[in-house]
Amino acid sequence: MEERRQYHKRTMLGVVAVVVAVVGLIYLAAKSPAEAESTAQTRSAVQVKKPLEGAKILFVIAPKNFRDEELMTPKKYFESLGAVTTVASISTDTAVGMLGLRVKPQKLLSEVKAEDYDCVVFVGGAGSPVLWDNPDAQRIAKNAHKLGKPVGAICLAPVILARSGLLKNCNATVFHTAKAELIKEGANYTGEPVVKCGNIITANGPAAAEQFARTLEDLIRQYLNSATQKK
Repeated sequence: MEERRQYHKRTMLGVVAVVVAVVGLIYLAAKSPAEAESTAQTRSAVQVKKPLEGAKILFVIAPKNFRDEELMTPKKYFESLGAVTTVASISTDTAVGMLGLRVKPQKLLSEVKAEDYDCVVFVGGAGSPVLWDNPDAQRIAKNAHKLGKPVGAICLAPVILARSGLLKNCNATVFHTAKAELIKEGANYTGEPVVKCGNIITANGPAAAEQFARTLEDLIRQYLNSATQKK
């Protein structure tokens, strides 16, 4: 009796295995080469649909004591959306951030042309005053603005824009210790974390880095769409 039960059990397991195999073969047979190719193309299309795909974004940092998260938060965010980022400074020696981040700039400011980028971002930090009156930093800011490209500056870096004459009669913000610098250059200091004025976005410090990046993203998208329509 026991042998008969074991025999029936083995038989049923064998039947189940055969049914599963047959169903699998039927499913595979139903997937034609054309369908498989269509599925692959759909997946590929989904993968490449990134809002900032191919956008070129320049980050300008001080050679030392730039603010780490003011560089890396927007940089990583833009790269996740498909953008290509470049870091520039007054030296290509390894720059060291206030929190210890080490970054080797890829470009000298003197070599940079605003025309080559879709957006320019000036990073703040305790070391950024070295760029306030830097002629190349100001040249890049002015040219990018003149070309209608998005220009961003965070923390102490908005002073670069102010001293370039770009914030006159413009609502803007900056790290609170440099408030007088903006007012002196004719800006309307708001004290808000992130402020938009035309194609310029200013932010007041590292806590605003994520909002700064997202606000810039909207402006970059508008610029890219406009540039595409003009072609």
